[in-house]
Amino acid sequence: MGALTRQITHAWRLLIKAPLFAITAVLSLALGIGANAAIFTIINGLLLAPTTGVREMSRLVDIGRTTQGQGFDTTSFPTYKDLQQRGSPFEGVYVHRLEPQALSLGGSDVAERIYGEGVSAGYFDVLGLTPSAGTFFHGNEEAIGTPLRKVVLTHAFWQSHFGGRQDVVGSALILNGDPFTIVGVGPAGFHGTTILRPDVWLPLTAGARGTPSDALLSGRENQWLIMGARLKPGATIASARSFLDAFSSDLLRAYPDIYRNRGLTAVPASRIPAFGADVVGPFLGLLMAVVGLVLLVACLNLSGLLLARATIRAREVAMRLALGASRGSIAGLLLTETMLLFGAGAVVAIGVAALAVRTMSSRLTAVPVPLALELTIDWRVLAFTAAVALVAALLTGLAPALQSARGNVVADIKMEPGAPRRQRLRRIFITAQLACCLVLVVTAGLFVRALGKAGQVSPGFDVDRIDVATIDLELGGYTTEQSPAVAEQLRSRLAAIPGVEHAGLVRMVPLEGGGLGLGGLRPKGRTAPEDQLNIDWNVVSPEYFDATGIPIVRGRNFDRTDRADSPGVAIVNQHFAEQVWPGREAIGRQLEYGDFRPGREASVSTLTVVGIARDAKYRWIGEAPASFIYVPHAQQPMQEMSYLLRRAANLPAAASLVEPVRQALRVTDPDVPLIRLQSLRQSADLGLLPQHLAASLAGLLGVLALLLGGIGVYGVTAYAAVSRAREFGVRMALGADGPRILRMVVWQGAKLCAIGGVIGLAASVALTRVLSSLLFGVSPLDPLTYAGAVFLLGAIALAATIVPARRAAALDPLKVLKTE
Repeated sequence: MGALTRQITHAWRLLIKAPLFAITAVLSLALGIGANAAIFTIINGLLLAPTTGVREMSRLVDIGRTTQGQGFDTTSFPTYKDLQQRGSPFEGVYVHRLEPQALSLGGSDVAERIYGEGVSAGYFDVLGLTPSAGTFFHGNEEAIGTPLRKVVLTHAFWQSHFGGRQDVVGSALILNGDPFTIVGVGPAGFHGTTILRPDVWLPLTAGARGTPSDALLSGRENQWLIMGARLKPGATIASARSFLDAFSSDLLRAYPDIYRNRGLTAVPASRIPAFGADVVGPFLGLLMAVVGLVLLVACLNLSGLLLARATIRAREVAMRLALGASRGSIAGLLLTETMLLFGAGAVVAIGVAALAVRTMSSRLTAVPVPLALELTIDWRVLAFTAAVALVAALLTGLAPALQSARGNVVADIKMEPGAPRRQRLRRIFITAQLACCLVLVVTAGLFVRALGKAGQVSPGFDVDRIDVATIDLELGGYTTEQSPAVAEQLRSRLAAIPGVEHAGLVRMVPLEGGGLGLGGLRPKGRTAPEDQLNIDWNVVSPEYFDATGIPIVRGRNFDRTDRADSPGVAIVNQHFAEQVWPGREAIGRQLEYGDFRPGREASVSTLTVVGIARDAKYRWIGEAPASFIYVPHAQQPMQEMSYLLRRAANLPAAASLVEPVRQALRVTDPDVPLIRLQSLRQSADLGLLPQHLAASLAGLLGVLALLLGGIGVYGVTAYAAVSRAREFGVRMALGADGPRILRMVVWQGAKLCAIGGVIGLAASVALTRVLSSLLFGVSPLDPLTYAGAVFLLGAIALAATIVPARRAAALDPLKVLKTE
């Protein structure tokens, strides 16, 4: 320990004597390590960190539905009940809704929107939670048809709305106009088993307004719940899967129409359900690969600097060897210096990661659902950062340390030129660094180009002048049949707000990524299975087209004669008309929709096409042209709807409409809460959130890569020029002029850049193909991006080469030869 302490102390003193080198190295390492720590913090928050308050998280599994042995999806309430009542390797089973639902909290002049999560009655028991106050509802209280009007508050909601009072247990809470009894409060920090955060938990069998109906709960074909379970002690996921295979076979025999080609499987529990992890996992993996490449660039850059520093310290090392130091101790000293640099870099990297995480967290505030994603620098992040720093330090410092310890004692003491292996290794490092830099710059360029392309695409309407106000009339106690009249009253009041030019009603807000299905659809008279159309619907009011600015190019708009007791009508888009009736007039044609299975003909209804709307974007800005159908809200009434408010050009964004919209709601019905109010631009940008994050991160890392690449080229060229000073002096003494020396040095740097560029281009072509799913309107082989990246990196490298080349060309041969 004493020898190690002395070695660390000595290495620290040597670094202090070279502050510019140490600061440059620490900052570059901090950026590389910090970027990795920031992305790992997200991975930790989503996938690794245990859920607060849950007992023995490792024994929890998620259970999902498979189709032909593939995938992972939601399941039905009867499937859960069957599994719960059968002996199994599970200690307990639960189900819950994926997304918290909006609820109307009564008891004040204006209804407040809160979020509730529907869970099975034994949810808390299976998770092994301990209440902060009161108790929970339990599995033996659960029965379809027997309303269970109990509610459990989250700890945060208890504190914010009731001040943490213990006497709140047993009191009433009015939700959607129905009374619930508060039976308990969840543990502090527990927000559920996913990243979506509710305010309260309700039993799925509550039997109240806004909660699942008995029909929804009873239907085996209704696949809408996430299932989880706790393994018995000693049980494994493999044994659980074997049991679920047998259980699925029994379900198939009992209900062949519903369970054909379907089964169940189990995976380790995660805050991201398995069907979401299939998307989130690859995206996070891609980000981790990009930041790993940045760290590799930083390490290669430091390796080159260490080798260059070793050239300057060659005489010092030779003297130590001549005085009896072993080569191993010399290598250890140099490796200790590297470890100290990485240690300091890791400490600074924690601050870099914290800043990056705070920036990324701010991007999530626009998400329209409540999130319980706590991105914190915990012990896992610290351990990951330390491990990355240690491994990178060993891999970075080992080769330069060994190379320096193998120096020629006599030649280095005499300061004779040489060390060709050291020069060769340094060139290899800088070539690899430039190749990695080019990959990063190409990746950044592709993301930025794709985001720019997305911004140039017209969605077919003016996104920037539309605000979205969402309500759910069921929360105010209205039935589906009552909703059109109430919705129209509110729409008229919203349209009368000063500065609002049009107010249209819509079920699925465009560009938010969602879709709506109202049953099977086919042209009337065409009954073959291949004639059925798999397209998105939307339910709108006549004013929707004025609010969005989507024109009716042929036929008519919906009007007040299109009532519930009138013949069904529809408006289709241009793509639909051309796809279904190519070259023929679509106006007046009829469509059938409903359940086309044999024996259910009575459910089939008819729609007459009365208009054709101009094509637009529906789910997201990057989608391909798609068929689309609109039906009037009066004929397809729904309780949860959104109003698109088209503002006058001089009216500020959504924030200015909050109070007028609330006032319109108060006049219509104070028990109906405003679920959200935001601009349509925010909604559209949310659909491009992965691209925004990727472009921002890749752009930042691309700039960092260029900076590190420039530093690396400058360092290699400068040290090469210094080591060849005697050669240049002789050449100039024999007649070579300054421009010739300049060209020699620049040519040396240009060769390294050319080799690194060729390798980087080949690697970019191979690696960027995996980005195709995130690149809208841009090919992974986009020639403009590749050409721009090569030009940019080449310009940076040339600038980094010119400075030491000019210095070499200005040498005085007499002074150089006298020194030698």
